[in-house]
Amino acid sequence: MNYINDKFDQLIRSEENQKIIEAMRGDVDQFMPGFCDSAEKLSRWGHWYFCDDDGGRLIFDLNSPHEHRCEVCGKVYGDEILDGVWTTFYRNRAVIMALVSAVIYRATRERKYFDYTVKVIGFYADYYKEFPLHNKENDHCDSYDTMVWGCGKMMPQGLNESIVAIRFVQAIEILREELDEGWLKGVYRNLFREVFHLLAPQVTSIHNISCWDLSAIGVMGLAFRDQEMIDFAFNSEFNIREQLKKGVTQDFFWYEGSIHYNFFLLEGISYLFLFSRLYRYEFGEESSRIFENMFIQAYHYAFDNQYLPNPNDGWPNLNLKTFSYVYHTVARAFGEDSPVGNLTKIIETSREPRTILPLSEPYYCENRVCLEQLLFNIDFDYATVIPVERTSRNFPRSNFVMLRNQNWNVFMKYGLNGRSHAHPDIMNVEIMYKGRRITRDLSNAGYQSRLCNEWHRKTLSHNTVCYNGTDITSVSPGECLYYDGGRVMALARQVYEGIDYQRTLTVTEDQVEDDFRIKSQKEGIYDYVFHFESDIRLICDLVCREADLEFDMNGYQHILETRKVETEKRQISLKAEGDGCRLEVTAELEEGQEVYLLKTMDNPVNRTRSTILIRSSIPSPEYHLRIKEDKGEKTL
Repeated sequence: MNYINDKFDQLIRSEENQKIIEAMRGDVDQFMPGFCDSAEKLSRWGHWYFCDDDGGRLIFDLNSPHEHRCEVCGKVYGDEILDGVWTTFYRNRAVIMALVSAVIYRATRERKYFDYTVKVIGFYADYYKEFPLHNKENDHCDSYDTMVWGCGKMMPQGLNESIVAIRFVQAIEILREELDEGWLKGVYRNLFREVFHLLAPQVTSIHNISCWDLSAIGVMGLAFRDQEMIDFAFNSEFNIREQLKKGVTQDFFWYEGSIHYNFFLLEGISYLFLFSRLYRYEFGEESSRIFENMFIQAYHYAFDNQYLPNPNDGWPNLNLKTFSYVYHTVARAFGEDSPVGNLTKIIETSREPRTILPLSEPYYCENRVCLEQLLFNIDFDYATVIPVERTSRNFPRSNFVMLRNQNWNVFMKYGLNGRSHAHPDIMNVEIMYKGRRITRDLSNAGYQSRLCNEWHRKTLSHNTVCYNGTDITSVSPGECLYYDGGRVMALARQVYEGIDYQRTLTVTEDQVEDDFRIKSQKEGIYDYVFHFESDIRLICDLVCREADLEFDMNGYQHILETRKVETEKRQISLKAEGDGCRLEVTAELEEGQEVYLLKTMDNPVNRTRSTILIRSSIPSPEYHLRIKEDKGEKTL
């Protein structure tokens, strides 16, 4: 098997593909002639590059290395750390443009694009040893032997260095037949061997970063026939086969419980998997089976409209098309007629627009066509796509369940498999109605953003129950007590010390019923919270007055508006209305429960959500909420 599709040279000449190449030229020609970097410039962690006021990403502007504007509110920031992040983004752009240039050269044979790629890779190879050895916390180290875990050189951490190394090898693979042998040896000796010495000591656990490091080491080793690197990737203590065997649940989901990180991990391993096929190295039967099933399973925990649930750390609003480049990479290895090849076609032909990643962005020409589609699968026949039906599924080893029917998709997270990338939101739910989002997990902004840690990573910002205004403490798995495709009952023990949660969701064609039971003898305040999407407004016919929830920490300080519903009724009904959405929301109240209507922050936080909060002050409270289609006249 060749790296590039055998029909690339022929099919790239089509009118549509030529338009794509022309658009790619524009991106490269805007950046490459002015490429200039220096080992004296210090890179900093990309998670700093977010606005503290609203969580919006700062705009990377090639012409503004010292002023950094928020994409949401327009606020301009300027400090040394953000200048360092700008440097990181600049180098990311240089690496991506080197890869894009290689593709353009292969399509056009215009020499300048070949030279662009050689210039960028050659620069970083020539000066790699001069870049400072440091980590994302900006700790500087003298050598690989004494460095702290996580160090990078060009980049602020070894993870990013792995991504760079893989992309450089990809570009080399495209141009290999025409590259000078002496130049290749220099790049291998001065860059890739150094990256190996940097990354190998950092592979210390079963973790997504270790997978990226192993993938980079294996890809470099296979491409340059370095047996030491190959052996490390496949036979060291925490090798790639062990990562898949021990890090993937029996449901074929990465143990850290984040769908973003699940795909991030799949991207990293996908390159090693492809290069293993390319260089006829045995990836392993069990490892290949696990890896393939992870892609198949991902399709089945997506919502019907291809959007993905967002439990735990990650980015909001992701869909399967966000990650189509990963599917294309693996489809090249498995083949067009494989299950993954077919899913790639389903994803590409989806009507939903692709949503983007704020960090570690792949390259999509005009946000439509990825390099991988052109290089690997340019000859795919999308007319032969075979529909794959989605049904309700429970993923008990991953603590997830998806209930679905013709009208509703309901996703629940009922436990965790550890602390890594976890949010304190056990029993959180996300709901789609006829392809429209009713409530979703906010995921988070960049990790260094103030509001990421003061709001997005707080129990209150999720659809669950808060005890005494504090965050859930458990990071343990939950238990599925009952599941039949239309109904699920899940139990999480010791969510807080001495407090168990049991949540039952029932989905019919008409409605979703939510029964949430707290099992505890502890006195205190239990706040059941349910958030609606920012474009859905709640309408209440009952008298409401301004109120105060008393707590001022753990996200409560960021509530924008609090109104208490004045009622002695045991049942209250509200309308939830938005574009193409009209629902009736009914709460069955237990004795002593109080209902509050809140305005809370979205992600980014310049948007607000309508939130229902039901407060109980007795042990073992129960909450009952029903959401159904409102078939009455539309409220004006």
